[in-house]
Amino acid sequence: MEGHIRAAHLRSAVALVGVLSCLVTTVVEGKVVGAFVLPHGGIALDPSHFNTTNQTALQQAWQIHNAAQKVGRQINSLRPDLLFLSTPHGVADLTNFLFYLNPKGYGSADTDNCACPPCCYNVSVDIDSAMSETLVETLQREDLKISGLSAFGPPGGADDPFPLRWAEVIPLHFISSLNTTSVAVLSHPSRRYNHSVAMVPELLRLGKSLYKSLEASRQRVVVVVSADLAHTHSADGPYGFSPAAQPFDQACGEWASTLDATPLLVNATSLVDEALSCGYTGLVMLHAILSTSSTWRPTLLVNHHPSYYGMMVASFIPSA
Repeated sequence: MEGHIRAAHLRSAVALVGVLSCLVTTVVEGKVVGAFVLPHGGIALDPSHFNTTNQTALQQAWQIHNAAQKVGRQINSLRPDLLFLSTPHGVADLTNFLFYLNPKGYGSADTDNCACPPCCYNVSVDIDSAMSETLVETLQREDLKISGLSAFGPPGGADDPFPLRWAEVIPLHFISSLNTTSVAVLSHPSRRYNHSVAMVPELLRLGKSLYKSLEASRQRVVVVVSADLAHTHSADGPYGFSPAAQPFDQACGEWASTLDATPLLVNATSLVDEALSCGYTGLVMLHAILSTSSTWRPTLLVNHHPSYYGMMVASFIPSA
């Protein structure tokens, strides 16, 4: 029975992507000026603390770190007014996607093998709570499972910052222009842990609606998806080893190189329950965001698993 249900989800996802790819055939100068996938593993943040004797793994960690720094510089050069950040490890609702509604956000992360203190990496951001509330209202009208959450005060008026952690802090840490831009943070619901395949059609609808809303915002928007890949590359890791890990990461990398729907929505989808990827739902949503416009230039900068989990850095820039 479960196999039939999953097959139905896969058929629905592929059919929906076919529809999405036909929706827009020309591009007017848009407001979404770039999209990126950045990891949130502590190894990427600072490989100098990576405790390994495997020189290949250490080299891969530095390649991931350097690619993330390159993407950070690329984002700075795009001069965004708004960073739209998707996080799989935020403050999460069981059912609804959540936008953070405090006017400020603050948090810290540490790197693998060196906790805070002394290895503290802090980020403070301005949250565009008005834009976030507008997105909530717009997406709710489209019958999507969306809500907003303010911490320690009213939406847009809380004195204390909204708490951020590693899946927000690490990608944002690579972007030095945070003092000149605001952020909208979308947290994925905790049902993604066990029901990510069932969420595929919903994620595709959400991505399409987000693209339309962001394009209509009169701001220069950069989309950042915080994502790690399979967490089952090593028998010594906390989730053990799965033979699904490597082909899952390869499928995600093929998608990021080509924007072909099949590697992500068929191949990776068939593997994600065994591969255990926190970033999968964000990637599916991003695919729909990108599919709603016709022409993007995809670039896969790096795709490695120096530890038990995979990390990918990718960029998607509108073609001239």
